[in-house]
Amino acid sequence: MRNTWVKWIVISGLVGTACLLGVALWLLRPSHVRGIAERGLAEHLNLDAHIEDLSVRLLPRPSVTGGGLTLRVPNHPELPPFIRIERFTMNVGLLSMLRKHVDTVHADGLHIAVPPGDIKQELKRSGGGGAMKDVIIDHFITHDAELLFVPKKADHSPLVFAINDLEVDSVGFATEMPFHARLINPTPRGLVNATGTIGPWDPTDIAGLPVAGAFTFENADLSTINGIAGWVDATGDFKGALTEIAVTGRATVRDFSLDLGGHAATLETTFETVVDGTDGTTVLKRVDAVLGRTHMIVTGEIANQPGPGRHDVVVALRIDDGRIEDLLSLVLDTPKPVMVGDVSLATTLRLPPGKTRVRNRIAVTGDFGLQGARFSDPMVQQKMHDLSRRGQGKDEDDAIGRVLSDLRGKLDLSKGMARLRNLTFQVPGARIGLDGSYDLGSQALDFRGTLRMQATISKAIGGFKSIFIKPFDPLFRRDGAGAVVPIKISGTRQAPKFGIEMGRVLRRR
Repeated sequence: MRNTWVKWIVISGLVGTACLLGVALWLLRPSHVRGIAERGLAEHLNLDAHIEDLSVRLLPRPSVTGGGLTLRVPNHPELPPFIRIERFTMNVGLLSMLRKHVDTVHADGLHIAVPPGDIKQELKRSGGGGAMKDVIIDHFITHDAELLFVPKKADHSPLVFAINDLEVDSVGFATEMPFHARLINPTPRGLVNATGTIGPWDPTDIAGLPVAGAFTFENADLSTINGIAGWVDATGDFKGALTEIAVTGRATVRDFSLDLGGHAATLETTFETVVDGTDGTTVLKRVDAVLGRTHMIVTGEIANQPGPGRHDVVVALRIDDGRIEDLLSLVLDTPKPVMVGDVSLATTLRLPPGKTRVRNRIAVTGDFGLQGARFSDPMVQQKMHDLSRRGQGKDEDDAIGRVLSDLRGKLDLSKGMARLRNLTFQVPGARIGLDGSYDLGSQALDFRGTLRMQATISKAIGGFKSIFIKPFDPLFRRDGAGAVVPIKISGTRQAPKFGIEMGRVLRRR
């Protein structure tokens, strides 16, 4: 009798196992699994879902492999698939199917194409977007993926990021999902490591999918922007949506230089920016940069233009208390600074895209001022001393006090030509006003203006010659000054030539 009960128990167990196996085979048949997956994705993501092929293996453990998974924005056939996965593999079992839960999914050939944000109102679909908050995938892992932002304008190139590694944990439809990614920033080219969260999913606004986290930007090559060189290392935080992300942080730019002929230098910056993912434009809300002893405040934007690597930079640059030698180091390749002193300026700078040198593309307009400046070249500085001494009508042995102060003017730089207006500077006993231009390429000078002196022209010349010059003092005396002399400056920066325009003296009489 006992053996009979044992036999029935064994038979019942075999029948139960067979039934469970049958149920498992029924649930795991490819058409059933593909149908569940497509319906679930379409319902909860509010997207058109399609899987081209899918197969199920039972040994050594149940697994599902498939390919050609695409998720499309409904009613927008002109857009590429929002998500496409070439191949995927996941381990499943009977309990996994019943619980609708998967441990790990491995994906190859992941392509994400984020649509422009202005189509979000068209994504609404009745019955779409379930409120499932449960985790359905513990780990989603992919390598060599691509993140692409579809531009708003048809003539703009898409912003593309190559993703080396991406892992998303606790994947669900209505929950924040932790992620870690390593990706290549295209311009300037460099490696980004990002850790944070993505989601929850809003089925009516996929372009507005929330993201937040922290990043490092390593060894980015600024030479991928024509006319600029240097290496960037940055750390910071980001928060926003896929198509508009606020980014804050700190950056160090090593060996920063412009192809203006100056020296390489180090820039230290803190920044608050907003990145428009739809076209790659970066809005500079505020950038604080330090070059040597000079603090600069920059605002504006770096707009992405049609074509690869094309950016139009338009910024406002302000320096309240800087050093002129720091700025000149970016422009002049001299063993030591041509001039030292305090500088202040307020300018607008534009650098449009192009293949020509920066000096032929850059445009700068604004005001500048120098205080307490002096020339580093002893010969030039001696000429300033001589000018001050003659302007005061003093002998060579007389003290003249501080030389060169309060230099200011207006700058208009474009197409490699710097035009200076209302350029004024003074030394004790003399004041000079100039207008003219300086060619950044040939370094040619062309300035005209006036030298206004406290002393008369004969007193300024001094010595035995003053006897013969004295009768001409009335010719130069005017407006309460001892002498007002029309002058011109020509030659080059290395070999300037100073002269008096006598024709102007005679015409004004």
